[in-house]
Amino acid sequence: MAKATGGTAGRWSTRMAFIFAGVGTAVGLGNLWRFPYVAGENGGGAFVLFYILCVLLIGLPLLSAELFIGRRGRLSAIGSVSRLAAAEGRSRLWALQSWIGMIGTFVILTFYSVVAGWVIAFAVLFGADLFREISAHGFAGLAAGAFAGADGVLAGAQFAALLAHPWRVVFYHGVFMALTVLIVSRGLKGGIEAATSILMPAFFAMLLALVVFALFKGDAARGLDFIFGVRLLGSESGGETMRGLAHGLADGSLITAAMGQAFFSLGLGQSLMMTYGAYMKDDQNIPRAALLVVLSDTLAGILAGVAIFPIVFKVGLDPTAGPALMFQTLPAAFQAMPAGALFGFVFFLLAFFAAITSSISILEATTLWLNEQAGRDRRVLFTCVAGAIAFALGVPSALSQVPLGTHGEHANWFNEIRPLSALPQFRNADGSGMDLLSFLSALADYVLPIAGFITAIFAGWIVSSSASREELGFKSERWYRRWRFLIRYVCPAAIGAVIVYPLAIAPFLAK
Repeated sequence: MAKATGGTAGRWSTRMAFIFAGVGTAVGLGNLWRFPYVAGENGGGAFVLFYILCVLLIGLPLLSAELFIGRRGRLSAIGSVSRLAAAEGRSRLWALQSWIGMIGTFVILTFYSVVAGWVIAFAVLFGADLFREISAHGFAGLAAGAFAGADGVLAGAQFAALLAHPWRVVFYHGVFMALTVLIVSRGLKGGIEAATSILMPAFFAMLLALVVFALFKGDAARGLDFIFGVRLLGSESGGETMRGLAHGLADGSLITAAMGQAFFSLGLGQSLMMTYGAYMKDDQNIPRAALLVVLSDTLAGILAGVAIFPIVFKVGLDPTAGPALMFQTLPAAFQAMPAGALFGFVFFLLAFFAAITSSISILEATTLWLNEQAGRDRRVLFTCVAGAIAFALGVPSALSQVPLGTHGEHANWFNEIRPLSALPQFRNADGSGMDLLSFLSALADYVLPIAGFITAIFAGWIVSSSASREELGFKSERWYRRWRFLIRYVCPAAIGAVIVYPLAIAPFLAK
């Protein structure tokens, strides 16, 4: 199979430009918002253990496959798969994987932007509070807790207050989407490279500062035990009975959560890494680049947990608060701690950086494909159109979060619907059906692995060994054979089991 020489994709200006962009794609709200609460809901250290196994045995080989497909095809994700399939004399229908990934990822962007809008709202909230403290007390105000002098429940109630004003949520959702459109519309070098090269170093610097703050000011012993201690069925942590390892394995929830988090966080099965792979230079080492992205992403998730849980335990709050952990539990924790206003602002600024570097890769995947279909560069137009559609589709997710009153006040239809609530996979821990935003997030845990499964089959069984060997460029034949074994056998078997077991087997075992 001849290596593609044409295509609509440009090139990263340097190797580090891709590393920053690739890490920016992987490191997002999946690390700061989703990883800590999913870990908390699934046994802490038990979840982290299975997550790391999923990342190393499935995420790393699959990420390498997506990058080499993108670079070899030099087109959008859909175009690259179609080009490689045609070169191997196979049906272009293999591009179904990229269709699933791109559509699924675009749906993710619609609710991801809503959550990122919450992040902006809280960054503004903490920033304004910090400004007030400094204005009133000078630099001594930096040492104050967030919302100093206010009622103890105020910080935790800020999230409910935000959701009670749905058009504020929609506004911040729109602000975030507009910023994403602005960056992507400026192109590869002037937009994506420029943004990620600044934001990712700043992200890790702020994250490390938060870790130091948490370890010195929080309950480091209990926080670290919660992250790294593997608790069995019936074990206790923070006064709460945790779902243990035995139960998580029996119903498949633990492994499904770990696999889903790996796919969500690394951007696997989403067409994102294929898109960025199309911009890679021919002499860049794909396995090394993939390893750097995976290690950075995993480190960011674990550091986020280390930064969050010692603070949560220090003030006696619930580490298993679910999605509310970031927007209700943490603000209340920052209120109760010295320098809480400062570090609360830093945390939400950090979360914004993580969110924007991921969202631009999602929008870029769609923009590149639209440009490819047009046959000419209409980037600004297509970016604006795709961003407007994502914003419009995200409004229902925003409205679904408006809290219902005791007698059904504030109902807007979107906050009343509970999609597929008859299925246990789409019910909350208390048995109630998931709201629209939570449903879409949970659905991603099942849809993205399907795209990843097809990718593994395509890379391992359809693309010739000579093509994958040439593109990956392993220095050792032994390492290539290990990768090929993982992508052909381990990845499809593991992903297939995770897809099938919770849906078709676990429900019968639970009866």
